[in-house]
Amino acid sequence: MSLDANNEDFAAFVKKKGRVVNHRRAVRYIRKDIVTWVYKCGWFDAIGLDWFRRKIPVELLDISSRGCLIVSVEKLAVQAKIVVLLKFNTGKYFEIKGTVVRKSGHRGREYGIKFAGYNDELGEYMLMTQSELLIK
Repeated sequence: MSLDANNEDFAAFVKKKGRVVNHRRAVRYIRKDIVTWVYKCGWFDAIGLDWFRRKIPVELLDISSRGCLIVSVEKLAVQAKIVVLLKFNTGKYFEIKGTVVRKSGHRGREYGIKFAGYNDELGEYMLMTQSELLIK
């Protein structure tokens, strides 16, 4: 395999050799000081009736400025549009639009969420408030 091969070829090569491929482009932090919920986006949002949304409590496994990994008791569909609500112990809130990009884990209840875009404010706030350095 040449060094100028595209990423897909490299990933296929690495998988064939039995190695794990890390597709992450941002450092993921393990935080226990963030209470997390998600809202499912539906047709209510499209017509401005977002007050019908119901908060679904989830467990935050890890987070970065690009996305997060959560565990939810309720099922979420892959490709579903959601809003992630994060509340830090300091009282600071973040409400971030995202998409469910994968599900995995025990009984398929772990969900990978990709944020709609980089969230620099969230990334900076996580660095400022990090008391323990737990990186995944």
